[in-house]
Amino acid sequence: MSGYGDGQEWHPDPMDRLRADFTTFFKEVQYPYLGYAMQLLRNRQDAEDAVQIAGMKIHAKWDEFASHPNLRALGLRVLRDAIKDYLRSRYRANRRDRAAATEAGLHQSCVDQIWHLGTYDALDRAMDELARREPLQAECVRLRVAQLSYEEIAEILGITPGTARTYYSRGRKLAKELAAGCLRNDQEGEPS
Repeated sequence: MSGYGDGQEWHPDPMDRLRADFTTFFKEVQYPYLGYAMQLLRNRQDAEDAVQIAGMKIHAKWDEFASHPNLRALGLRVLRDAIKDYLRSRYRANRRDRAAATEAGLHQSCVDQIWHLGTYDALDRAMDELARREPLQAECVRLRVAQLSYEEIAEILGITPGTARTYYSRGRKLAKELAAGCLRNDQEGEPS
């Protein structure tokens, strides 16, 4: 059956098969989740992949998922697991590639090393340092940027909403200080 008149077959829209309540939920959380994933993966395509993987996992268990009292928080847990899985698979692939390159007698080029360093800006470095120093504060900042409420953050991290608010405030302040230090070091030409 030709739906276009140019010999191409017509294929129904796969989104038509999704349940309306899942579609509504996913449209609402997709961009905040994407922002969260981009903070951790630093690459839009990787972040989009992780969000889509999380969406597929949520859809596969939607009936169980929909009965949870806080869908956004539970969805973010699924996303965090998808990001961890994505990073693990990328690490394994990189390890295999390095092993194959070493076996073939190839070494990472200087250009590749410079490109990798150039992907980090001051805020990324500041958030990395914050995550090393104060992991809960860093996670509160990331979750707040992903537009979650303090109550949702508290549920995800197993802390009280007041503690989530405090960690966010302290983390944001420390991240600003760290980013300012990174920028100063960049301007002075010192390694950060």
